[in-house]
Parts: sequence; C-alpha cells; structure tokens
Amino acid sequence: MSLEFRLKMLAIPVLILCITLLGIPLLSLRQDTGEQSVVLANQQQALSLTAQSISSALQDAPDLFYQKSEDAAFPSNHVEPAQIIKLVTPIRLNGDLTDWQPGIERSEIYGEDHLLASTQDYRPGSLSFRHLAGTQGNYLYAFFDVYDDTVIYRNKNSLRTDLADHLKIYIDKDGARKNYIVSTFEPGWVNGFHLPEEPDQIAAHERRIHGNWRRTDTGYRLEIRIQNDILGDQVFFAVADVDDQQTGVTETLIGTARIEEVKVEEEALVNVDVIDEILSSQEYSDVKFSLIDVNREILAETGTLVWASDSDRVETTSSESLPKEIPPQIIADVFEGQNKTVRYMGSEGAGEVIAAILPLYREDEVVAATITEKPVIYLPPATNQLFREAIAPLLVAFFLGVLGLYLYSLRFTIATRSP
Repeated sequence: MSLEFRLKMLAIPVLILCITLLGIPLLSLRQDTGEQSVVLANQQQALSLTAQSISSALQDAPDLFYQKSEDAAFPSNHVEPAQIIKLVTPIRLNGDLTDWQPGIERSEIYGEDHLLASTQDYRPGSLSFRHLAGTQGNYLYAFFDVYDDTVIYRNKNSLRTDLADHLKIYIDKDGARKNYIVSTFEPGWVNGFHLPEEPDQIAAHERRIHGNWRRTDTGYRLEIRIQNDILGDQVFFAVADVDDQQTGVTETLIGTARIEEVKVEEEALVNVDVIDEILSSQEYSDVKFSLIDVNREILAETGTLVWASDSDRVETTSSESLPKEIPPQIIADVFEGQNKTVRYMGSEGAGEVIAAILPLYREDEVVAATITEKPVIYLPPATNQLFREAIAPLLVAFFLGVLGLYLYSLRFTIATRSP
C-alpha cells in the first residue's frame, strides 16, 4: 500500500474529528438562539395578558369617559350686539317714545330668535319687546317696550330684586363683566342695582342707572339712562319674565345680543385620574401605557420604557427588519376590533420594544385603543459571546491538532516501512 494512499485514508478520520469538534460551539449557538425565541414568546404572552388585564379594568370603569358639551350660553363673546344710535332730541325718562324721533324706526323686535332661557316651550305671546339704544352727552339711553301677558312687581317685604319682572344689564369693562338689574315695586321712577358675585349677598343700589317704568295695556315700557363712566367695551340687555310672584322663577329670558351657534358636539374625554388609579392599583410600574384615539392622538399616557442594562438591548438578526414605530395599519386593524402584538425598534436605537394593542369599547363602538409596551429583554448571550471569543483559538488549536496528527501519522507510516 502506497504512502500517499495511507495519508488519504488517515485524513478521513481527522476531518471527521475536526467537523465534530467545530459542531460543538455551533450547536451551542443554535441552542442559544432557540432559547431566545422561547423567552421572546413568553414575554409576548405575558405582555398580552397584562394588556388584557389593564384593558378590562378600564372597560369596567364607568367614569373613564365623561361628556363635555359646549353649548352657547349668554352672555358670551360670540354675539351680535344691538346697534346704538346717536340721539338728536333730548330724552325725557317718562315712558313716552316721542322723544326718540327721529331714529325710532331703527328699533328692533326681540323674541324667539333671541331666546336665552326658558323653563318651557316658548310662547310668542308670553314675552317679546321692542328695543333701541342711543347716546347723548354723558349718558347711554335705552328703551324697552315690553309685551308681557302677566306683569309681576317686586315684593316690598323682600330684598331680592330678581323675583319679579326685571331687566338685566351686562357690562364688559377692562376684561371683567359686571351685572346689573332694574326692577321695581310699582310703576314710576326706578333705580338700578349692582348684582354681587356671591348670590347670597344683597344687591347694592347703583344710582348711575335709573329710569322710568310705565304700565301699558300690553305689558310695560321701561326707559333707562346709564352714565358713561360705568360703561365699557360692550353692553348687553336681557328682559326676564316672571309669571308667579310666589315662586319668583324666571320663566323666559330674551336678550338684545343674538347668540351665534356655538355648540360643539359631545365628545368623550378621558379621565386621566382613573387610569392612574387603575395602573397604580395593579402595580404595572414596568410598562408604558398609552390610550390613543382613531387619529393616533394620545389621550392619556403613563410610564416609560426603561432597559435594565445593556444586555437587554441585544441586536438580533431580525432587528434590522423591524419597523421604527408601530405601523399605522396595526392601529387601523385594532380600531376594527382586532387584538395586535408587534415588535419595533425604539427611537435612536434604544432597543427592541414589544407592544400589545387592544381596542377599548364604549357600548358597541371602539372609541380608543390601549397600547401596552415593554422593552424586549433577552437572556445574557453567554454561549454566543463565548463562541465569538473562542473561535480564533479553536481554529488555531484545530490546525495544530490536525498538523500534529498528520506529522505523527507520517512518521508512523515511515517507521512501519523501514526494514
């Protein structure tokens, strides 16, 4: 048998031995990758259970959402104030509108279109009035020719000024609003009252507002004069109708300022205190929780993503293919009623994040989505790191081992051929 053939036969077991030795770290690396996959799957399942627990707690919270309705309310900044003319003829406060010539033809009728409040359906015959305001000298004059089917005067035994038919005056000055009222015990000369901010306080006389109250066949006619020094940026009037002297309830309120339609549809707002209470009670301090609407606007957010160490931010082979944020399609699917779990890379390479996204229902409608997030924590990759550190020495050792075996085999072969 030739030497060359023997060397080839010897190389076969040596090659098998090398492959076997090299396979040991490769098998360890594969086992390490499998363990990481198991750990990741367990984290996904645990986070899904946490998200479902939080979502269920929020779903059962009746005060999580509350209604906010912004209705137009008088007085407001969205008004069309009544016109104020320049008076030519001197005005005498006697209930006679002759003094208002010329210009009275510019007066307006106020009724249902200027209704500010009513305890029942408005009846055109219950309250309406004709009004005009004008300036002359140091005064603002105004008249109110009121149609009122039942005129109620103040009770002389009561200090309350608003338990009878009355005129409300709203004056905006220097960013503040002051409220005044004109009411009377009987027809004749009347004074104004300044209404305090506290309802339990007594209204104070305001002699810079005075006028004349005159009874008519259809109601009453009120002429007033207001000194310019208490006027401000805007002035509005409102006539209040009281039909029962015993209760003193204002049945109807009609104002001189036309209220614009400023009404916002009722919207569901999130009570953040409820979310904080639920999360604190369940002690989910290691997750980040967000509540978003269909436009991905954050309604509430609590918690932060915190990695315990650098080992938590291991880059895996799949990290390069992960999105940089939660894909919009995932959010869209959640608002269709689906539960989703997704991994993505945190901002600026912070590490992988796993997110469980669930729909939140209000009655039968998905009104929000809950996002529960947590950093992906991998096992310390000891085997992988060991393989990387030992691969060069292993290759050198294998080469020297193979060379040594070859030289030994060669020497053994030569020795056996010697006579």
